Amino acid sequence: MKALWALTLLLGCSQGGATSPRPSHDAKAAASAVVEVQPGTVRWVRFTPPAGYSDAILRCRGQAIKHAAGQHGERYAYVAESYFSDLGKHSCALEKGMEKHLVLFFNVVHKDFPSERLRVDFRKIKLSPKDQERAAREQVILNALYQRSAPLPYFSAPFKLPLDSTITSIYGSQRLYNKKHRSQHLGTDFRAAIGLPVPVANRGRVLFAGDLFYTGGTVIVDHGMDIFTFYGHLSEVKARDGEVVNLGDVIGLAGNTGRSSGPHLHWGVKIHGNYVDGHSLIEQTRIQFP
Repeated sequence: MKALWALTLLLGCSQGGATSPRPSHDAKAAASAVVEVQPGTVRWVRFTPPAGYSDAILRCRGQAIKHAAGQHGERYAYVAESYFSDLGKHSCALEKGMEKHLVLFFNVVHKDFPSERLRVDFRKIKLSPKDQERAAREQVILNALYQRSAPLPYFSAPFKLPLDSTITSIYGSQRLYNKKHRSQHLGTDFRAAIGLPVPVANRGRVLFAGDLFYTGGTVIVDHGMDIFTFYGHLSEVKARDGEVVNLGDVIGLAGNTGRSSGPHLHWGVKIHGNYVDGHSLIEQTRIQFP
């Protein structure tokens, strides 16, 4: 077996811990450095690749993960677990041609999520053929946009919550709409009066600024390395497509547009195609940028 190159892991959440492994030729020794995580979280990780592997593909669960240069020859990446991640162990490896070097082991453990009941306009649940067509068309557009993330990060400081207000619905809440329709809430809702300015959570480039069926006035920001933040139900969109925004810039005004049961801000974080709890991204970037 090729040498196993160990990551130095820096974790900021209370959901798990890790030992700091040394480079080892023994698979059992490397596997002992398993990071215990829960669904819906992200981890910032750094590692020293073997010679000639700085441009290798980092692959986790079959998915290529962007990584960037750190200090002293190190590389770093953000690895996300989705709400729907399979429980149990999986590994990440650097791949170059037919060669693979294992660099990380995860153990995804169970987490309980709260539940809530909501009442919304029936037409937002049971969609008409016209609304179904619109929602499907918009999803195709968004899927294409999410493939256009910058290879390197725009940000060089920790992420921040977009609002300092009461959180009315946390990430992962299991929702029951109108006593019949179930779904998962893969974002964070903040209490926000209509017209309240909404600042961006970190520096990035505006990927989308406009109106969507489900989330009404919406702004999506690419922060690089397949990290995106999402701001929904806005009464007014202030940002423009392609604009580079800095941490704290106002990108819209809070509202009650789209599928909404009252005025609020829906804030989402999507990393490598997985919606995760934004609090975990904030905690991990505080570790990267102390």
